[in-house]
Amino acid sequence: MLTKEYIRRLSGSRTYNKGIEVYNERKVVHFSAEENADGLIVLEAQVKGSGRNWYDVYLMWDPEYDELVEEDCDCPAFYEYDGICKHCVAVLLKYYYEIQMKDSPDKFTGGGRKTLENILGVQKGVGRKTTQSIQKLLKKNALEKSLPLIQGNICGKVRLEPHLTVDNSGASATFKIGADRMYVLKDIFAFERAMEIQEDYSYGKNLSFIHVMEAFVPEDRPLVSMVLEWAERSQYRYLEYQSYYTSYGTARSKVMDFSAGEFEEFLLLFQGKRILASVFYKEESSWRVSEKEPKRKLDIAGKEDGIEVSVNRLNGFQGRRYNIFFEKGEILLESREKMKTVQDFLDCMAEIPDRKIFVEKKDVPLFCMELLPKLEQCFQCKKENFNEQDYGIAQPEFSVYLDAPQSDMITCKPKVSYDKKTYSLYDTEDISLRDLGKEAAVRSLVQRYGDAYDQKQQVMVITDEDRIYDLLTEGIAEFQKVSEVYISDALKGMQVHPSPKVTVGVSIDSGLMELKLTAGEMSKEELIDILSRYNRKKKYYRLKNGSFVQKEDGGLDVLADMRETLLLTDEQLSQESITVDKYRALYIDTQLRENPVVSSVRDKSFRSLIRNMKTVEDNDFEVPVSLESILRGYQKTGFLWLKTLSANGFGGILADDMGLGKTLQVICYLLSEYEEGLTRKDEESSNAGKADRKERNTLIVTPASLVYNWKSELERFAPQLTGKIVVGTALQRQEILESTEEKDILITSYDLLRRDIEYYKKYHFRHQIIDEAQYIKNHSTQAAKAVKKIQADTRFALTGTPVENRLSELWSIFDYLMPGFLYTYTRFRAELEQPIVQHDSEEARERLRKMIRPFVLRRLKKDVLQDLPEKVEENRYTCLEGEQQKLYDAHVKRMKLLLDNQTDEEFNTSKIVILSELTKLRQICCDPALLFEEYKGESAKLEMCVDMIGNAVEGGHKILVFSQFTTMLDRLTKRLDKEGISYYMLTGSTGKEKRAKMVENFNQDEVPVFCISLKAGGTGLNLTAADIVIHYDPWWNLAVQNQATDRAHRIGQKNTVNVYKLIAKDTIEENIVKLQEKKHALADQILSGEDMGSGSFTREEILELISK
Repeated sequence: MLTKEYIRRLSGSRTYNKGIEVYNERKVVHFSAEENADGLIVLEAQVKGSGRNWYDVYLMWDPEYDELVEEDCDCPAFYEYDGICKHCVAVLLKYYYEIQMKDSPDKFTGGGRKTLENILGVQKGVGRKTTQSIQKLLKKNALEKSLPLIQGNICGKVRLEPHLTVDNSGASATFKIGADRMYVLKDIFAFERAMEIQEDYSYGKNLSFIHVMEAFVPEDRPLVSMVLEWAERSQYRYLEYQSYYTSYGTARSKVMDFSAGEFEEFLLLFQGKRILASVFYKEESSWRVSEKEPKRKLDIAGKEDGIEVSVNRLNGFQGRRYNIFFEKGEILLESREKMKTVQDFLDCMAEIPDRKIFVEKKDVPLFCMELLPKLEQCFQCKKENFNEQDYGIAQPEFSVYLDAPQSDMITCKPKVSYDKKTYSLYDTEDISLRDLGKEAAVRSLVQRYGDAYDQKQQVMVITDEDRIYDLLTEGIAEFQKVSEVYISDALKGMQVHPSPKVTVGVSIDSGLMELKLTAGEMSKEELIDILSRYNRKKKYYRLKNGSFVQKEDGGLDVLADMRETLLLTDEQLSQESITVDKYRALYIDTQLRENPVVSSVRDKSFRSLIRNMKTVEDNDFEVPVSLESILRGYQKTGFLWLKTLSANGFGGILADDMGLGKTLQVICYLLSEYEEGLTRKDEESSNAGKADRKERNTLIVTPASLVYNWKSELERFAPQLTGKIVVGTALQRQEILESTEEKDILITSYDLLRRDIEYYKKYHFRHQIIDEAQYIKNHSTQAAKAVKKIQADTRFALTGTPVENRLSELWSIFDYLMPGFLYTYTRFRAELEQPIVQHDSEEARERLRKMIRPFVLRRLKKDVLQDLPEKVEENRYTCLEGEQQKLYDAHVKRMKLLLDNQTDEEFNTSKIVILSELTKLRQICCDPALLFEEYKGESAKLEMCVDMIGNAVEGGHKILVFSQFTTMLDRLTKRLDKEGISYYMLTGSTGKEKRAKMVENFNQDEVPVFCISLKAGGTGLNLTAADIVIHYDPWWNLAVQNQATDRAHRIGQKNTVNVYKLIAKDTIEENIVKLQEKKHALADQILSGEDMGSGSFTREEILELISK
């Protein structure tokens, strides 16, 4: 019959207790118990493990012999430890309590009724109890504190005394236990169990105590711990013996048999102490344990035909970390690590009964050279008729023969000579007469440079170009330290030249820049050959004749980088001087300054240009008197920067943060140009080749919504200039162009310029300004093509977001400013955009930064407007509920099915449909009524927004509300009507004049709310009367939202601006916010601070967007 005691013995006390917990927690499921044809009980079940793991348990119980005949569990512990695991214990307990007890209740309770005592963890008359393991811990802690009171006369005085036995079969120990009188410990496993349950047990009339660690003297507690751990590991091997509690243990149950590792651990407990031991069948006596080496003796006797070598015999064992010896009352622990060098010799000697070997005369030299020095370090050596000097090996002399049978191959033939006999280093002849250690060191040196060994020719072959270079520059010198080196004439022709002295001459003449590049005595042909095969990672250049040129000082690297950046052809490099565009001057100056190893000759014009560009604030340009008191310090710097670029024939991007007054800085520049008389008709400096075109002053191209704003700003800050808006019918616009005077500033929109581009072909402008330059970010659009067709001397671009989605946008703006500056788009994409975006190339990123840095001026509000009030941003979340949540979930499910069922080809051709479906998800988040006309339920976000507006109005605030859905603004304003809150609303259909009037009124009157569509109101509005901004729904591009926010957070704002973004929790909106944060890094790296939006999506990105 299965008993709990039997289960405990199978598993061990700790595992048994864990199995009780598993059973009590009802983790055993799918349990079955069936009798098979042989009368055995087959138990099967699944048991829940840690985390999400489930384990299958299979057991077979023999009721006739009361033993478990088969067990299996697929948990890791079952295979790692002796005994059954806790899952097997739980299954056996389930059989014990729920099958066996149920079938034979009287055998357990003494009657026919099951009692509470038979249920694990439950006592009679008691409900739920403290978890057994916690109860045990509490009991243990309480017992430890009360032990001195309970048994003060013996607490801390019990000793555990080991008695060691060592013989040919191994090592073991028995124990005595006691305080004043010692008793034999008859059963180690029963002792372990008594300690486990903290039992009060009596060994005799003079020894009875509660078995806890505190009962033992402190110095014996490490030994007690070791005995307990050993018993836990080993008890499965002793199941055939009866428990200490039913009768006295058997003879074996009181013996602790040691493995090699356990014996070491046991002896280390007694290091420096004495222990009683019976060693190799001698009477028990006291032995001292010491960690030291035994006396090893080595005798060498010379004979006519060789030598005899013998060692003394030592009694002991070989452990894991120590060799253990017994010598004159001492147990010695010798570190095996110290004997590692002679361990093979010791193993050989151990196999020989008399511990004596013979070495014939011809092998003695090798013995003396290879083995004897190691043996002398570990043994006390005695030599008779033997002097190792008589058997010395001749000193080796090494030679290395180097040849170059081909321009791309070197052969290396190493040899060694002893007296008059010479061997290849790869021969194995006469090894007993050779110094193999020194030969191995030279052979290793040769192999460091070699690719492969040619067995037939007995040479090391080197074909790798890098290894050839290393051999020529380093290897030969290394060989000469240990050998004679012989070099063939062919190899002597393969030279390594030092890096040539690079010189760059630069001058400016007639608006063009000329370069003169030289590389010491290197011919133009050699220089072109080197640069055509440039590899920055190489340490050298290889010439066609096979010679090498070192790159140690980096001068050739500079030339290679200039060739790549300036698009220099082989034909240009072969010329004495090279003509390049003047806008490359700052890049060249940077290269020369950062690489002083390159000698440079700069002419006066070049130095003057660089000085002007580097000291913008020290230039002599004067701010117009009428604007001197209006411009802030950083705006004056911007004005000087524009003037400096213009004076030197360059264009640039004024990329100041939104709200820093880019428009004012440009107006100041235009007014200065006018006042200096640079718009006179008779000026000829920039008119060569333009006689067939009519001269005009300035063309400003801007979004349609900002046309009137530009005219208003010109009238306000520069009334001397006349702003003319090119509007009306096509004929009227043509007449405006024809009637324009010298001081007139023409203002048109991107759309009208695209339509009128043919009219503009006959005009030449001194200045062309494009505002919100991101409108030409896609270089393939008609708007981008139109602005680039305008003929103008100086071009500037204004934008707070030069990079919104991708680097091609930056290329498009520079293609307008200075065509060719960033190459063709194909080359820009291959050399800069793809390495930066796809491969995160810091080299490409730094190259682009160097090129554009002089032509981009970007300041952030936080850096230049210390007096600008703070902007506080906060995401406000709401949860979809009820019908709105159901509609959203249904649409997500529909989208996932759509994506899952599409092939890659179908996905690529249906992106418009996918984006439309994403828009519908966003509309449901805003208000399902935008998508479903019959929807009558509530919108969680609309309710939150109306509450926020109501609270803000009551607090006396003015609010801007942005949404990209005009239909959402319609629904919002209807609610505002019901609430009695007045408002303005501006969308793309709002006329320009009405738009300007509403902006002016909002900044002056008491209307508290301005509802604006994101596209129509993101730029060109000054709404500093508002101090609260609400973004009703997130847009893919964070920069667009920031532009909208800066309608309020800009110069003129007196209050802290609070910005609230309304987000539907666990929806696509929350994922859009994450995407905004994820995509901002690229522009930040190139321009030091712009956010990135999303241009297109992969299938995985879309699934991520709609996932919760």
